[in-house]
Amino acid sequence: MNNISVVIPAFKAESLISRTIQSILGAGVQPGNIFVIEDGVFDDTSKALKQFDEINYISYEKNKGAPYARNLGLSKVKTKYVMFIDSDDFVSQDLISGLVSAAEKTAADMAFGPWRYDGNYINQGEIRQPPELPPHDWVFHWINNSSVPTCSVLWKTTNIKKIGGWNENLKKNQDGEVAIRGLINSKNLAISTKGYSTYWQHKSPNRVSNASPAVTLFTSDIVYEHIIELIESNSNLLDKKSLLGQYCCQNAWLAQAAGHLDKTAKVWLERSKSLGYKKLGYNPITIRLSELLGFKKAVIAKFIILKIINKAPQQFISYKYK
Repeated sequence: MNNISVVIPAFKAESLISRTIQSILGAGVQPGNIFVIEDGVFDDTSKALKQFDEINYISYEKNKGAPYARNLGLSKVKTKYVMFIDSDDFVSQDLISGLVSAAEKTAADMAFGPWRYDGNYINQGEIRQPPELPPHDWVFHWINNSSVPTCSVLWKTTNIKKIGGWNENLKKNQDGEVAIRGLINSKNLAISTKGYSTYWQHKSPNRVSNASPAVTLFTSDIVYEHIIELIESNSNLLDKKSLLGQYCCQNAWLAQAAGHLDKTAKVWLERSKSLGYKKLGYNPITIRLSELLGFKKAVIAKFIILKIINKAPQQFISYKYK
């Protein structure tokens, strides 16, 4: 395939990046269309890349964050389509060709494909198939049900450049924020059923998932502003306000659980109520807990329940991307 490029942001990636690149080459991407951006030199990533002498490799000394690395790689892309695959994730042989084919058939600005969880501390998950929904419906599905990791998202290059690429001010959920902007500004979204990507999980102090609640809520606030603007500019989406309210309620729980963000939790609850969402929970379990205990006590109860679950044997724990 000559019409697809892949950008790989790399940070302390020496142990897994070879697997990532081999999978991308095996999926049919030309070596000259692979861009590895080493986001700060902290290990022997460069040595691991020596076996791939035809790929593009850019390195700089100081860590500037994955969004910066992705944008730098994007600036080099000349192909019609682009994907952003992290240095620990990998793809099956037919994922990328399936995404390109689906996008070509519908002249799509974005395409989603199947994916699964795996990692060195969790059991391999089942392959998850994104549902067929219009772009704006996907916005609300994304924030309240399930999203798609960036390793299974294909972009039309002109589309992601048009919306400004990745937000370099964000430290958490950058992939969700850029996907929401993309969906808001997409005319067509394609869904592929071919292949799958593997969204790799590992315990590392450097993982973005270890970010503080305040950092997460900063991104959530930006996402909220994107979606409220979408609703207010489209009268046919007014019935979706309560779905945004549900998202606000979820963020209220996150803020309250932090222990020092009570005022922030109150703001999110007020937003939720103003959007017509009448519950104090955001899913069946939290709704029931809040009905029984009230909001604040329900948040504490959920925290206790999660502590118990996390001590349970691995086979009794299910994982849901959120």
